[in-house]
Amino acid sequence: MISKKLESELAKVKEGKTEFIAGKADIVTKHMPVFYNPKKEFDRTLSIEILKLIKPQRVLDLLSASGARGIRIAIEVPSIKFIHFNDVNPEAVKLIKQNILLNKISQEKVKISQEEANKLCVNDKDYYDFIDIDPFGSPINFIFNALCRLDKDGILAVTATDTAPLYGVYKMTCFRKYGSYPIKTKFSHEIGLRILAKAVIEIGAKRNISLIPIFAHATMHYYRIYFKTKRSYVNELLKQLGWIYYCPKCKNRFFSSTFHDLCSCGNKLESAGLLYGGNLWDLNLVEKLIKENETSKTLIKFLERVYDEAKVNIPYFYEVDEFKESSPLEILLNKLKKAGFKASRTHFSGKGIKTDASFKQMEEIFKK
Repeated sequence: MISKKLESELAKVKEGKTEFIAGKADIVTKHMPVFYNPKKEFDRTLSIEILKLIKPQRVLDLLSASGARGIRIAIEVPSIKFIHFNDVNPEAVKLIKQNILLNKISQEKVKISQEEANKLCVNDKDYYDFIDIDPFGSPINFIFNALCRLDKDGILAVTATDTAPLYGVYKMTCFRKYGSYPIKTKFSHEIGLRILAKAVIEIGAKRNISLIPIFAHATMHYYRIYFKTKRSYVNELLKQLGWIYYCPKCKNRFFSSTFHDLCSCGNKLESAGLLYGGNLWDLNLVEKLIKENETSKTLIKFLERVYDEAKVNIPYFYEVDEFKESSPLEILLNKLKKAGFKASRTHFSGKGIKTDASFKQMEEIFKK
């Protein structure tokens, strides 16, 4: 039975087509009796839409907490035949059981365990075609062992909520956890997401597994990436790792897999990396998400923006306020396209422009 203290801090929540019981704390912290973040409803809804297309049958929700994501997957994704909920917190396990009963989910469809995540992955004998890793903080310590349980054609979803190190606030913490150095710039959220992608790809490579990003986003306080597994292509994937270079003087930026010290203007460059410089999105998947989505106009608008930036496929962006320019963003994008450059908005920033034009070229084009 759920403790009386926990029961007083719970409320019924509705997300999508699902109702479940979760924490109602005003401030979300890791010290909640059972962790639940209502601000991640968008993320959970997006994951449901992705899974409807991927059609997994066996799911491991490795760090389930209240079970919010797993319960929604069990109810809203038609292909699901089995889902394993796990959390080391005994109160979380009790709450998951209550949510399963509340939603009348067949006991044959679920398994519930109360184990430390790495221990479970080492000892479990089952394999899953979708594994979700959504911790409070960094996911890195769970990935190597989680790959033991991932089927050969499976999907791994990874969330990081420790965005401050990845964003460049705590550089040594980022290096310690992710093996990369960030820089704090206008486009640091993309740098952080790409450092996370690189760290996961490197862990997969140690097991001779390619973990290829198929969807990613930086939303509010967290980064999330979906990876498709492949038992080849590892070396080719590693060749897409490199550094993003940034010149504080002339504002130029570029990606390279080789070392650079000085900018073409003569100033010393700042660098972030290693990080993943390839496409973070599978264009076919994003296109299908847009065509088949019936969830909300907000989600469709978000997906359309992601699709546009995925087509441009540049691993950094510029913000309008970096230029002495007051024209609307759409006019600036059209100017770049007419000049023969790739150009799109980006989900990373409402003021952001993705383009293969250099900063100097953009300045000249915007003056016209």
